[in-house]
Amino acid sequence: MENTQPDYIWDKAFFEKKLTLFSNLQMGFIGAALMLMMMDLSKVYLLAPLVVGLILTSWYKHNLDSIKDEIKGCSLTFAPKSILVSFPELNKTTRITFRDIDEVEAHNENFVQVINLYLKNGEEKVQLKAMANGEQLIQQLKTAIAEVDVNTA
Repeated sequence: MENTQPDYIWDKAFFEKKLTLFSNLQMGFIGAALMLMMMDLSKVYLLAPLVVGLILTSWYKHNLDSIKDEIKGCSLTFAPKSILVSFPELNKTTRITFRDIDEVEAHNENFVQVINLYLKNGEEKVQLKAMANGEQLIQQLKTAIAEVDVNTA
């Protein structure tokens, strides 16, 4: 098997940008709460929204960290009749033929684009999270599936 460069990889810059944003928001909420307390304006109705914001940003940041750890190094490589999906952190590599893919669907889940590949052999699905050039990947997958369907019909 020859070593080729993957066609699509996980979007590392996306995670760096979002994690930096949420870290800055956390520090901003803490700074605003400290400022209110130093100005002797520490009332429940002023601090409660800051606490809620801090909890939400911490939750989103934790969620992004867990997704990042799960898909770190993920790649997708196209072949003439199949795709090779590799998840190095999970020690999992899967080859999926285009005729086995029933449907390709994309949606956003907690600020992360998720591409679902539903397979024909049952309720099994493969999730590709935060792939770079996601829209282009979806179009290329749909085109390849349509070509296989035309050739087999």
